[in-house]
Amino acid sequence: MNVNVEGRKFKALSALLLVCLLVGFTGTPVTATGLIPLNNPKANFTPHPDFLTTVECTSAPGGWSCANPCASSQTASLPVYTNSPTCTSYLLQIINAARQRENVKPMVLPTNWYTLTAGEQLFVLADLERTARGLPPYLGINRVLDRTAQKAALSGTDPSAAPGFPIGLDAQRAPGMGGTWSTGFMTLEADFLSMYYDGWNGSRATTFNVLCTSARAPACWGHRDELLGYDGKYDPGVGLSCRKCEMGTGFAVDNGQSSFTDLVELPAASPPPMIFTWAKDVAPYLAP
Repeated sequence: MNVNVEGRKFKALSALLLVCLLVGFTGTPVTATGLIPLNNPKANFTPHPDFLTTVECTSAPGGWSCANPCASSQTASLPVYTNSPTCTSYLLQIINAARQRENVKPMVLPTNWYTLTAGEQLFVLADLERTARGLPPYLGINRVLDRTAQKAALSGTDPSAAPGFPIGLDAQRAPGMGGTWSTGFMTLEADFLSMYYDGWNGSRATTFNVLCTSARAPACWGHRDELLGYDGKYDPGVGLSCRKCEMGTGFAVDNGQSSFTDLVELPAASPPPMIFTWAKDVAPYLAP
């Protein structure tokens, strides 16, 4: 991504945005059986406005005027991380334009959104994507899963299965877990890239999912599948219909870039205690 400033191009932080995918426990393909049908998009949803390409900034009194409100008016560059209402509204507009093309209802954030940590926002976004498609929400954030996800965020890597969290078996009799790593300047950008821009984009240079190496590569849309609960190409995940799954999330600034991680696991027995839940900390703040 570049920022065009009076004919000059400045590399924005998101130019280094790479999105990686946890490739389960085995590379053996599996077949979806007994799971809710859920089709991935046939192509990426080009964002409107297109914040992933050149962002125009022009000189203005006291600084710059940029088409992308997330860009700094002082430096004409994108932030490492922001939770500003203006930038949030901008990204939410872009996500909802993609949702409209997918015939999914617009995303409406909970009224307590700006009081949430980045990790809590990641959990909320995963559940808003699931519930919008008729899937049950993940129950909440588990401290053990959270620690593992945070370690992965600090190192900019995929989260592995959390030590000390017994994993149950999914419908395919495989360990039920999945995880993703991404970067960007806010949690909503990470959500857009994982959910709506995770496929082949014409060339390896312009495809943000680094494992999606061709139009037919099995890793295309893998992040979306993992977040929603099922990836039939790499591992079965926790299952789309999981009703007792819990998450861990992580956020850190790694080498000058925001690092976001999501870890979803199916507990082997009753759901362990959680530190943040959909029922208590999210649902009451959603519009009817």
